[in-house]
Amino acid sequence: MLFSMREALLSHQGRASSFYAFKFLAVGIAVPFLPLWLKSQGLSDSQVGLINSVPIWCMVLINIFVGRIADKASDWRQVIVAASVLSGLASTTLFFADGFWAILFCWTLTVLPFMVGAPVTDAATVRMSRRRNIDFAMIRVWGTGGYVAANLFSGWMLDLSGVGLFLPLFVSFCLMRGLMSLQLPRFRSEAPEDKHLKTGERKHVPPPHPLQAQQFNHVFRPWFAFAILGSAFIVASHGPLYAFGSILWDQVGLPSTIIGPLWAIGSAAEILTFFVFARVAKRFSARHLLIFAAAVTCVRWVGMGFDLPVWGFFLLQLLHAISFGITYLGTLNFVANWTADSFAAEAQSMVHVVSQASLATFIAVFGLVFAVFGAPTFFLSALLAGLGGVLVLVSLLLVNPRREA
Repeated sequence: MLFSMREALLSHQGRASSFYAFKFLAVGIAVPFLPLWLKSQGLSDSQVGLINSVPIWCMVLINIFVGRIADKASDWRQVIVAASVLSGLASTTLFFADGFWAILFCWTLTVLPFMVGAPVTDAATVRMSRRRNIDFAMIRVWGTGGYVAANLFSGWMLDLSGVGLFLPLFVSFCLMRGLMSLQLPRFRSEAPEDKHLKTGERKHVPPPHPLQAQQFNHVFRPWFAFAILGSAFIVASHGPLYAFGSILWDQVGLPSTIIGPLWAIGSAAEILTFFVFARVAKRFSARHLLIFAAAVTCVRWVGMGFDLPVWGFFLLQLLHAISFGITYLGTLNFVANWTADSFAAEAQSMVHVVSQASLATFIAVFGLVFAVFGAPTFFLSALLAGLGGVLVLVSLLLVNPRREA
């Protein structure tokens, strides 16, 4: 049994799962506690907003080029390792950062490599999973598990020792992610556990679907672009929740002992989605799932616009399983279905760029309106998610094959 466990951990799937488990530890502490640490450094609200948004816009400018480099490399692993190690080393500079400009520079230097490496990791792991008939969601679920663990552990530690512990924990998590990247497999190579799959035993690989993009400029065809833009709008509609959700719940009188579990239950619901997605994806196309996710997302944000009892907010957070989980996995499936392996990372990076640019823009607009209208501003999120669903529907009307590739 010990030998089989060792084999599992050293397999391509095991090593990729291990990396995902450590990949989101730093995110798990940064999302809820970075604003508190920045405030403790004497930064204003506008400066906190800039520190959160500048890395996103920098990522938008370079992400596609990083994806192109990853596709041209002998293996996607090289870019993922470089990004993870660079992020870990850069995080140590935060210990010496004093003042807004220094923190902005060091934070961007730390977060930017992680952001540009994320879509490459997803693209590489999805393609590897498909070649080995592995459920990608069973690898990705370790990332959400790590995020939740870091969130709970960091909250407990900071509650005991204060916000001053944020930076040592965050840097430790970044360094751990860099170290774990070194054990990643070569995603394009044959795995030791595949040695029993001889050439004669492999299943016949059908030719690609006639509409599958074989080069990068094909992704700009209207039916493909509408689906990607629609997915980006659904994802972007979540931005205000991350930026203003805790503020809203505090304004309606919810104690911190309730706000924490509200965040946790959303991630727990997302984990459930990863476990069941493979079975769902066999019955419905990626774009049909995106339209369903858009509808549920609209319901979620409309609900956020009302003064609800505590149990109502918990129910809305459970919808994260669909509004984010289905959207994320459905989009990955759509891109993998309709693009060739030769530019997998570049295509996924392009999707990430569109999504993050929409996210950053909408958060900026939402913040201005939220300051005046409060909770009803979430109706704008519902409107954006609905528009995303309409765009995906247009994609289906333009090209609606009975079976995706």
